[in-house]
Amino acid sequence: MKICFDWGAIHKGLVCEPKSRATAALLCAEQIRDDISRRGYSAHQLVGKAPDICKQFGLGRETFLEAARLLENWGVARMRRGAQGGLIVVKNVQTTPTAKLARYFQLRGLSKAQVHEARTILNLAIRYCRDWPVDQSGSLNREFRYCIGMRNPFTDQNANYKLRSEIPWENCLQIFVGAIDTVDACTEGLAETAAAYGGSHSLAGYAVHLLAGEIASLDREERHHTRSEASITANLGVSRQVTRQAMRILQDEGIVQCRLGRSGGVDILPEHPAHVIRLLNASYRKAGLTRAEFFPLLSIIGRANRILCGMRASERDFNDMTRLTAEQKFDEPVTQIKRIKLDWEIIDNPVLSLLEQSLATYRASLAGETVSTGFGNLQLIADRTLDQLNALRARNFALADSLGQHIDAEIAVITDTF
Repeated sequence: MKICFDWGAIHKGLVCEPKSRATAALLCAEQIRDDISRRGYSAHQLVGKAPDICKQFGLGRETFLEAARLLENWGVARMRRGAQGGLIVVKNVQTTPTAKLARYFQLRGLSKAQVHEARTILNLAIRYCRDWPVDQSGSLNREFRYCIGMRNPFTDQNANYKLRSEIPWENCLQIFVGAIDTVDACTEGLAETAAAYGGSHSLAGYAVHLLAGEIASLDREERHHTRSEASITANLGVSRQVTRQAMRILQDEGIVQCRLGRSGGVDILPEHPAHVIRLLNASYRKAGLTRAEFFPLLSIIGRANRILCGMRASERDFNDMTRLTAEQKFDEPVTQIKRIKLDWEIIDNPVLSLLEQSLATYRASLAGETVSTGFGNLQLIADRTLDQLNALRARNFALADSLGQHIDAEIAVITDTF
C-alpha cells in the first residue's frame, strides 16, 4: 500500500504559531533584548528614544509599547519618562538558549516532581544514546522494559551523567539539563521568583508568578475549562489592569490565549509555542545535529513518553486515542499530529513533551518540503497501534513498548531517508 509523508505539512502542524496580535511586539522585544546583549549595554544605559526605535523596526506606537512592556517584565529594559527619557537598560541579561528555556519552564510552572521525572528519563536517554547502535536491542532494552514493569518506573533517581559539549546530541541535551537545573535551584520565595518576571518594581511580575503557579496547579481536566478575567482578578487579589497585563505576558509567551470582551479570560494552551521550538531547532542546527545522532534520542524519549501516557491516561483518554488512531491517515499529516498532541497533554511534563516536539520538528525541517513516498502494510501498522493502546490500557507496558518498536521499524522502512 502506498504511504506518503508530507514533511512540510508535518512541520507546519508541529510548530504552533501564536494567534496573538502581539507577535510583532514579541519579535521586536526579542531583537532588542538580543541587541542589548550583543552590544554589551550596561545598566541604566539608554537604548533609544521611542520614536527612533519605532522608525528602526517599522512599528506603530502601540506595538512598541507592548514590546517595551515585555522587556520590562523580562527584567531587561524599561521606559523612562521625561526629556531625557527613552528605553533604559535595567540590568545585564542572559540570552543563552538555556537561560531562555529556564524562563519558559518557570512560566510553565514546572514542578519539583516534573523536574525529578524529567531528570530520570534524561539520564536513561543519555545511557541509551551513548550505547547506540551497539546495544540498540540488547541489555538497555531489557533494562528499560524491566524498569517500566515496576510500579513507579520513572521515580528512581539515576546517576547524573556529565554531558560533553563537543558531541552534538549531548550539547543539545545540555540545554534541557541546564534549564531544569536552573528551575530546580530557584528559591521558592515570592519576591525572588517574581523578580524573574520583571523585578521588584513590577506588580505585574508578581501577578505573572501567581497566575503561572495557579495554571500549573490545575489538573489536566480543569485546564480544559476557560478562566474568566473576573475570577482570575479575584484569586490574584490585584486590579483588573494588572491581571490583563499578566495575561498578556503569558499570552506573548505562548502559554495562554486571551479572550476579549465581557466574558473575556484565558484559554490554557497545551502545546509548546513556535518561538520556543525555533529557539531549540536553531540550537540543534548550530550544534550540527544529524539524523544518526537525533534518531536514537527521539526514539527513547518517544518510548518513555508513550509509557507515561499509558500510566496517566483515563478511560476517556484511551477512548479518544483509539478514535484518533482509527482516523489516522498517513497522507494527511493533521491526523497524525492530533494523536501525538493528545499524548503530550496526557503526559503533563513540559520538559519531556517539548523535547519530543522539538526533535520531531527538527526532523521534519531537515526534510524540508519533501514528500516521502513508500510502500508498506498500513493495515498492519494500524492493527499494531491499536494493540499497543490495548496493552497500555491493560498496564502491560513491556508489551506496549515492544509493539511500539515494531511500529517504528515499519515506519522507518518507509521514511528511511529522514
